[in-house]
Amino acid sequence: MASVFPDSANAEGAVNPLPQLRFHLPELETFLVVLEERSFSRAAERLCISQPSVSNRVKRLENVLRVKLITRTTRSVEATTDGTLLRVAAEEALAGLYAVLQQFRDRSEAARNRVVIAATPMIAATFMPHIIHSYSATFPDVQVVLRDMPFETLLKTIGDGSADIGVTALDGDYDNLLFQPLAEEPVVLVVTARHPLARQREVSLETVLPYRMIFLERYTGLRERLSSAFSGFGAAFEASTAATLPALMGLIDTGSCVTFLPRSMAQTNARESRAIVELSDFCAVRSYGSIVARKAVLTTAVQSFRDHLHRDFQPLF
Repeated sequence: MASVFPDSANAEGAVNPLPQLRFHLPELETFLVVLEERSFSRAAERLCISQPSVSNRVKRLENVLRVKLITRTTRSVEATTDGTLLRVAAEEALAGLYAVLQQFRDRSEAARNRVVIAATPMIAATFMPHIIHSYSATFPDVQVVLRDMPFETLLKTIGDGSADIGVTALDGDYDNLLFQPLAEEPVVLVVTARHPLARQREVSLETVLPYRMIFLERYTGLRERLSSAFSGFGAAFEASTAATLPALMGLIDTGSCVTFLPRSMAQTNARESRAIVELSDFCAVRSYGSIVARKAVLTTAVQSFRDHLHRDFQPLF
């Protein structure tokens, strides 16, 4: 139990002018309650302790301070002059302490009613607005914050606790993250409208072999699958990468390469200058889901949002 006063040496090594003046906060609070109730027995009831315990606490306080704080008769309890002085000082000090504690409590309550979501830009722009709108209609008191960011930043944000939930497609396993699938989406070929393959609705993977390929850097799993498929044709898999989707699409628009994207991403970024082509003999999917830190303790608000996300998620394809 913490003492109200420090030891005789303060943090800077100076000697405290009141050496060994130590008492506990419950003793001070009990003293104040006795004066408020004007009765040791009523104070005991209010504090849910025995009357002898109330008397002992006040007595210990008087012994430490070496003054008489309360005069007690069979009919009344009154503060002495020293008791009145302590009462005024203690009430002011405790009022300040309780104000700070209330700030901590309010901040904690606000945190429990706040959900921070990190999503990659495409998901933030397409899937999440509907999810957040329907959730807020059910839970209007919960503040939902959506932050869109690159994939690598998202993983770091979830890992360090800056965001509560991540929503993204995930390749591979991460020891510090828990992934819960939402949907799987087929991968399609995307080319410029001027490309020879753009005139076909469906092509075989062998047809794609001669063309230069480019991928988003994070699509490691897709590149591995294609590399394995290429080896089945006796062909070497060679591809470059782009860090961001705008950079990738810019290179596609030049006509110098082709790419593979999840269907909804391809459709979201469709233009007259681009074409989407299905693959007849190669089936690859991207798995979307929610991620949380493995060691995170989810608040009620965060868990309710995650539950709602998995109930209400509607694929765009």
